[in-house]
Amino acid sequence: MSTHPAECAPGAGKLSRWTGTLRHAMTGEGAVWAYIGKVLVALYLSGWIAMRLGMSSPGTAMITVLVVMNRNTGMVLAKAFYRGLGTVVGCAMAVLIVALFPQSPVMLVTVMALWAGFCAGGSVWSRGMASYGFVLAGYTVAMIMLPVIHQPQHILNSALERTGEVLLGMAVTSIVFDVLWPNRLRAGLRAADDGNLNDFLDFVAGAIGGRLQGFEVIERTQSRVVQGALQFEELRATAYFDDPILRSRNGQLKLINQHFMAATSRFQALHHHIDRMRRRGEDEVVAAVRSVLQPLPLLLEDPTLRGDRLALAARLRHWGQQLEGALAQQRRQLPPTRADGFDASALLVRRFAEELHAYVQAKARMERGKGALRARAPRLSKVRFTRAQDGYAIALAATRCFGVMLALSLLWLCSSWNQGGLAVFGVSALVAMASAAPDPLWVVRRATLGHLVAPFFALPGFIAMALATDFPMLVAVTLPTMIAALYISTRPRFAVTGMAFNVGILVSWNLGPSFHPSAQAYLDNSLTLAIGACVAMAVFMLVPGLPGGKQRQRRLLERLRAQVQLAVSAPLPGLLPKFESVSRELFQQVASRTTPGSRASRQLFEWALLVHEAGHSAIDLRHDLAEQSLPPALQRQIGQALARLGQLYRMPRAQTLQAAQDSVQAALGGLSGPQPQPLRRVREHLLLLQMSLEDSATVLAAHVQRSRRHHRLKEARHAV
Repeated sequence: MSTHPAECAPGAGKLSRWTGTLRHAMTGEGAVWAYIGKVLVALYLSGWIAMRLGMSSPGTAMITVLVVMNRNTGMVLAKAFYRGLGTVVGCAMAVLIVALFPQSPVMLVTVMALWAGFCAGGSVWSRGMASYGFVLAGYTVAMIMLPVIHQPQHILNSALERTGEVLLGMAVTSIVFDVLWPNRLRAGLRAADDGNLNDFLDFVAGAIGGRLQGFEVIERTQSRVVQGALQFEELRATAYFDDPILRSRNGQLKLINQHFMAATSRFQALHHHIDRMRRRGEDEVVAAVRSVLQPLPLLLEDPTLRGDRLALAARLRHWGQQLEGALAQQRRQLPPTRADGFDASALLVRRFAEELHAYVQAKARMERGKGALRARAPRLSKVRFTRAQDGYAIALAATRCFGVMLALSLLWLCSSWNQGGLAVFGVSALVAMASAAPDPLWVVRRATLGHLVAPFFALPGFIAMALATDFPMLVAVTLPTMIAALYISTRPRFAVTGMAFNVGILVSWNLGPSFHPSAQAYLDNSLTLAIGACVAMAVFMLVPGLPGGKQRQRRLLERLRAQVQLAVSAPLPGLLPKFESVSRELFQQVASRTTPGSRASRQLFEWALLVHEAGHSAIDLRHDLAEQSLPPALQRQIGQALARLGQLYRMPRAQTLQAAQDSVQAALGGLSGPQPQPLRRVREHLLLLQMSLEDSATVLAAHVQRSRRHHRLKEARHAV
């Protein structure tokens, strides 16, 4: 008996080591397993309800759960809403198409391909969660029409069955993720908002304090700020479905994000202007401006004020009230030859101080719940985040989806391929979903890999399904496979592959109302879905997307410069938020496809600074003009200067640059001598524009020089 514990000790020690290793590996994975548990509950609950209701394809309801699932309740509800909307629209469109062409399969697939192409283009146009509705509306038509294309009299039954299965999956997922185990976005949204504020305050304090030096550091910080604004907007749009409190504060959240973008633009313009003054040799002006800004880093880096936003806003307001006296004192110490440069710099300092205080105060008031926020009229009177659209990318996505669906549908009709409808459906879904992605080919490759691996991974569960005599047995034999597949999909690196992997497993199993697995159906579904994914990948390889090409980068840069034309000509209400959101998104689209630190990245960053500086100056100038009456001659001169400025950025040439410089100089000539305060602000805006146009070290000047050399070379070749 004394030897028994000794004999068990090695095994017990080995078990303890394995347990310790597993516990260490699972550290921090509690949220992941909780999420997997919620997905499994929704997955099998939707399948059980579909079987109890006698639906023809419970697998469709279960696939809907996998498509809609997300860790955040708001994302689940948003995807469910747009999926339901897209499904209903697609269902109605399928019935309408079959009603118009009931006896012509060729016309049916042609109109279906046209509709799918239109929806693919719509997904690229809308982006965000709304693009999901376009994708669903596109491939739902294929899902409903293709099984009954030779039996059009069954279209209504097919539409009702497929729609019912999809809506069941969405309803079950929404209840599980929203009612039973919600995971709200409120904390994540607040963390993103706090992160934007803290990053910006650190950026301001570091730049003024001299700790941020070098182009790469400033560029990296600028990119992070832009990404923060765009990500916050996406979170805000999703949180609208998540939480009634966030829904009631939706307008305030939009306003805070607009204040954030406006404040960052003001500071970037100020920082860029100080660099320009240093290049011009006006060190006295630079020193005077830095002296005025010197108290700011001490305020922004104070940990006590960082924790009390209302106190920080009060201190910033106090600093802003003392700003005029400090600026006047510094101006008196400068020689008269430096007055214009200092006046232009002082204008930027005032604008930045206003925006910084407005941003911090808006953030503090929302956190404390002290009344509704109001925009700083009139520049933020209409708050709306506007997306930048690319007509070429929309047209390409629509044409590509239409072409591949039509070709594959006609091949299916001509070959009498039994499972061709599933291939067409798989291609339409994959092409439509990938079209809205920044890198469609990468997404399709990952999804194709998931569809190719899924049949092999699903095989053990399929073999064990022959033993299932009731639903609990079905759950028992398929649960290990689904747990492993869902865990893979939770890894960020395999997110896209994991989604396709999970869907491919359920398609291979082909779960019906009864437990009778068919080897032929397993092979047919697996091979067909894999073939469809390979066709989609081949399409994206043969017809590459515009996002990665240099031609699109050049076109996006042209559209970024064209935002100055928008600033000088568009109606003023809501102009500043539109200018901010569109220009920032265009910058982010180009920046995501350039190598950080490269020459192209540096040029993009400089163009973005120039566009923001010119656009803000034009918008501020137009607002100041709208608030007062000027002599008609001066009004025409300033209007002509703004028009020439927009023309310059739309077509950067030596002639347009000279015309813009002459127009601004003429407008300044009408404001010479002592002027009242409103006209002094107008003059300061014009001085800023003049300094920007005369700066020979900008990317605009370099572009004009290249165009001049190119024009001379072209003339020389023509002469020869």
